[in-house]
Amino acid sequence: MKLIGKYSIASALRWLLGVANVFVVIGGVLTLILFAFALADPSLGAGLLDGMEGRPADPSHILHWSGALVFLGGALACGFTWWIINRLRRILLSVNQGDAFEFANVKRLQAVGLGLIGLQLVNLALVVAATLGEGALDRSLNLGAWLGILVVFILAEVFRQGAAMRDEQLTTV
Repeated sequence: MKLIGKYSIASALRWLLGVANVFVVIGGVLTLILFAFALADPSLGAGLLDGMEGRPADPSHILHWSGALVFLGGALACGFTWWIINRLRRILLSVNQGDAFEFANVKRLQAVGLGLIGLQLVNLALVVAATLGEGALDRSLNLGAWLGILVVFILAEVFRQGAAMRDEQLTTV
């Protein structure tokens, strides 16, 4: 199997990311619906969170704002994931066309980094909700993810240099 072009690894990855994106959108919409239900009927939201944590539903357990924050955080995480996947698909499209080092990919990689920062901030909000409330899912901070974000921004600068070198080569006779 070839690396770029039609029927390549890059086109297969782009297709797989497209399929994953459909599920992310469905998950985001469902999570927003659950958030709306949690705001409208706290006992329904509390029962859903109890079920997700493997506890029997407790009718006296009323979902506080931190429980609704879990559903809102899930919807935001789906939104950031959608954003990241779409930027990665555009990068793979340019790679597939044989033009990986273009300035647009620098901006796309920076957007991926910002999306990853958004995901980590949502995770941080859920950690805070877990410490303040009783209905939040178990979360922890991930230093590796923050280092991965740093790597994405470094790669964006590498792509910037590669794009500048490519443009310089194209103008040289």
